[in-house]
Amino acid sequence: MKKVNIILAFMGMGACFYHFFIDHLDFSSTSILTCLALMFLLIGVEGIREKERDRKLGFALLTVVLLMVIGLVKPYIEIMF
Repeated sequence: MKKVNIILAFMGMGACFYHFFIDHLDFSSTSILTCLALMFLLIGVEGIREKERDRKLGFALLTVVLLMVIGLVKPYIEIMF
């Protein structure tokens, strides 16, 4: 799990470097929030699995992910009803 988090972090840093220094990337806010939610989810699960003092941080990150997912899904639920 730690390797996946490191790979995601390097991909994010590479995308930021490319966006600000090379060429503009056309990302929507939904895609950026989805990537952040995935990253927070993986970091939170890793924090919970390690059974160290980071468990509270892991649960806090899972709460943040839940709020982000609710925010991402809410427009689609309004369309359906």
